[in-house]
Amino acid sequence: MRVIVAAAGPQTKWGGYLGVRSHFAPARAFLGSGLVLPLLELALMQAVFWSRDVWLVAPGDEPRPYESLARFYGARTHVAQPGTRNEFESTRTVWAPDRTNVLLLGDVWWTPEAFGRVFAGAAGGGFRFYGREQASTLTGTPYGEIFAQSWTDSTEMGRLTDTVRSEQDSGRADRTKHGWTMLRMLQGTPLREHLVQPPWWVEVDDATDDIDVPADYRRHPATRGLHKGGSACA
Repeated sequence: MRVIVAAAGPQTKWGGYLGVRSHFAPARAFLGSGLVLPLLELALMQAVFWSRDVWLVAPGDEPRPYESLARFYGARTHVAQPGTRNEFESTRTVWAPDRTNVLLLGDVWWTPEAFGRVFAGAAGGGFRFYGREQASTLTGTPYGEIFAQSWTDSTEMGRLTDTVRSEQDSGRADRTKHGWTMLRMLQGTPLREHLVQPPWWVEVDDATDDIDVPADYRRHPATRGLHKGGSACA
């Protein structure tokens, strides 16, 4: 099983908050833990536990911190081309054609239980999306999120990725919602209607959440009260 940690997306919504990219924002390893590490490192720690074939996809404009972190955990690095539109297109070069792929978004804070749900779902083969359908009562995020995806057919995954781009360019799909659009294609539901269905959707409704904007960081229980240095603020 190949695990791909996608960390090459644009940082527009993060806006340089804390003086670091969102992937290197400090976070508690577990809720209530005193151990504080960069968000991306926490994801890599769990990824290498589940697979010996882990790739980290780094941004083309500043790859060195990502490469260093990947080497420390025995993961390989792919540097994405500048200007790639989304996590799916930036990782395409390292999709494995002969085994299951698990794509993890690199700015997600994960619980171990959520990782277990992802890899249990991936073991079943086919296409799966893992996320929370609606708002979270645990983290306060007021909308649903996609945290990961798995697939076994990379040829079909490429076709779907190209079709999503076409639908976005035509205006029939939201340009900011690549994963949601692909999910709706697989489900056969309207491209702008928020609806999730099994077997393509696996619900993960715990403290796992995407740290995408400063407000996400400030309210999440694993990051709340932390400053740039990784210590609790008074």
